[in-house]
Amino acid sequence: MNNQQLFKALADESRIRILTLLKNQAYCVEDLAESLNLAVSTVSAHLKKLQAAGLVYCQKVQYYSVYHLKQEVLQQSLNELIPSSNPSAKDPYAIMREKVLKHYFKDGKCFQLPVQNKKRWIVYEEVIKLIEPGRDYQERELNALITQIHEDYCLIRRELVEEGVLERSDGIYRLVDRYWENPGFYQRIWRKSELDENAEK
Repeated sequence: MNNQQLFKALADESRIRILTLLKNQAYCVEDLAESLNLAVSTVSAHLKKLQAAGLVYCQKVQYYSVYHLKQEVLQQSLNELIPSSNPSAKDPYAIMREKVLKHYFKDGKCFQLPVQNKKRWIVYEEVIKLIEPGRDYQERELNALITQIHEDYCLIRRELVEEGVLERSDGIYRLVDRYWENPGFYQRIWRKSELDENAEK
């Protein structure tokens, strides 16, 4: 989660009203627009910013996009969101993540997958954020979720399974509990880059 995006997303009265409604139940875009007396296009734009900030996630239910509040984000304290170290001395991961989000994303969606493996892993982390732990996903549900970040759901779904992030059984997908303890290809590439950068310091 990008804390700067989070604070920007919260600095708008309409987005606060949307979050207030979503705190009680999930809503589709049309119902939110009716409840708030706003245009559907306006609500959609606000939801994209809230989703990019990691505050909400979307699920496809038949023909509708239904939005849910990410309760765990609101449970974080301000102390957790404000870095304790000097903000000018960003860690290499934060710097690279900002670059990837800037150069490969538009309106919260990746328009081109990076070729470099450690940069691609950052994109995949954005997908992983949308997957609820402990929940079973039909393939079509998972595909719809992945396309919120990038259109090539076949590639990303397959690579997340190969990476050990997702497990598949009888057409059902589930997030692997503590997958980072048994890192796959992309995670090992990322960890190696971290070690190399630390060794150079």
